[in-house]
Amino acid sequence: MKLKYIFIAGALLGDMSLAQESGKSFGDGTLPDFLQNYDVNQDGVIDEEERQAIKQLRKEARAEQRSAIDADSDGKVSLEERKAAQEAIREKISSKRAIKFSEIAGDDGLLSYEEFVAMPTLSRISKGRVTSIFARLDRDNSGQVTLEEFNDRLRGHGQGNGNGNGNGNGNGNGNGNGNGNGNGNGNGT
Repeated sequence: MKLKYIFIAGALLGDMSLAQESGKSFGDGTLPDFLQNYDVNQDGVIDEEERQAIKQLRKEARAEQRSAIDADSDGKVSLEERKAAQEAIREKISSKRAIKFSEIAGDDGLLSYEEFVAMPTLSRISKGRVTSIFARLDRDNSGQVTLEEFNDRLRGHGQGNGNGNGNGNGNGNGNGNGNGNGNGNGNGT
């Protein structure tokens, strides 16, 4: 989390330095909470020394992240190391997803339609659309979604193949589409 704030702070520093030069400041004139941590002299302004300290922290964070990925410590991140890091991130996301899924699904580990529609993020979506989404998640039509069904659907989301030939346009499910002069076919999940 701290790393995220360091990157955000760095991005805002450029804009902030321009604002300071022109006598402008953030919103009500105070620093955002995450920047207040870097305002060492607590004057409400990130001065040049503090800006340099943030840049150094960002540099160190990048180096730390890079060395964590560089398994053989040769100073370079190989394709294999990059793929391993990406897989580790996927595993972390999958683990968090499983935890969140179990919180919503409850003790039985199955997500019912009632549990699904009770999610706050779906409150802005029409009932028909929510029903359609649930139906796509529930591949075995059991009326409940397992974590496996949920993950399978997420893995397949947006992946598709398409082609078209002949006179006309062709469209497929997923990202499949085709253009040409005839029929188009597409496959996707």
